[in-house]
Amino acid sequence: MKRLLVALAIAALAAPAAAQITKPVYISLPSAGNIQHLPLTAAKYKGYYEEMGVLNPQVVYLRGNSINVQAIVAGSVQFASAFGPAMQAMFRGEQLRVLLQIFNQIPMSLITRPEIKKIEELRGAKIAVTFGGSTHSVLLAMLSHFGLPQNFGEYLNMPGDQAKAAALMQGTVAAALMAPPADGVVLKAGFKRLVYLGDVFKGVPFSAMLTTAKVIQEEPELVERTVRAVVKAMLYIKQNREGGIDLVMRHGKVDKEIASSLYDLSRDAFAPALSADGIMKRAELEIATLKERPNFDPNKFMDERFLKKALASLGVKEQ
Repeated sequence: MKRLLVALAIAALAAPAAAQITKPVYISLPSAGNIQHLPLTAAKYKGYYEEMGVLNPQVVYLRGNSINVQAIVAGSVQFASAFGPAMQAMFRGEQLRVLLQIFNQIPMSLITRPEIKKIEELRGAKIAVTFGGSTHSVLLAMLSHFGLPQNFGEYLNMPGDQAKAAALMQGTVAAALMAPPADGVVLKAGFKRLVYLGDVFKGVPFSAMLTTAKVIQEEPELVERTVRAVVKAMLYIKQNREGGIDLVMRHGKVDKEIASSLYDLSRDAFAPALSADGIMKRAELEIATLKERPNFDPNKFMDERFLKKALASLGVKEQ
């Protein structure tokens, strides 16, 4: 009996280690510092991935949304947050899955020179966007919303907010679509926020956590643990203002004044709840760039099982 008890004790001690995931787990983001991706990095800063048994989380930055989509489709990363451009892959039938919503507001602004008073003044002007990325599709959707043609301006491909900021400062472009905190530099330099897209498109999810059907099928435990870590980070951000501000400072490399402003502006946008209606709203922004409307059913590309398990395990009622 004594030997049996010793054996059971040893097995109990060994079980957690055996259940841990030690291989590198890649979570890719299109750029560093953008507020809409904060929970994915916050989960690493707070040690939540490791707490959930994912011991080697690697948050990587692949410049531009289209590169992130290519990486997750190819299986180079297990998770990504390139939500908008991933829609284009879903339209083609790629087996991507939306696991949870991260940010349900479009945080981008159309930044222009201070003398520009209305959008119509930018007709024919050079506007910095990222082809294949959210800035291009959202810009075209915004123009459509205001009844303006898609060929309204001359669009220059400038991946990354730093390139867009430099182009504005140098006068290469008259406007650029940018997200905080990167837009802070040009706003401080005297440029203006002509349009805030969060006011134009309300209740539209902008970023989400994605994986593939293959990863879900082959590694459901990995998906469950990683989702739980990100959801815990989202809850922490919403429930802890000072801690959330510290995370914004670290993530965006900004001072406390800017971080506080960003936190207060964005706090309520961190909502993990998934819905087919929300995904369809996001899809409509991408459909606006296409010549032919795809046959798209959002229900086929969402898997909320892991979100529901995460909320239950964290003692939270479904959002």
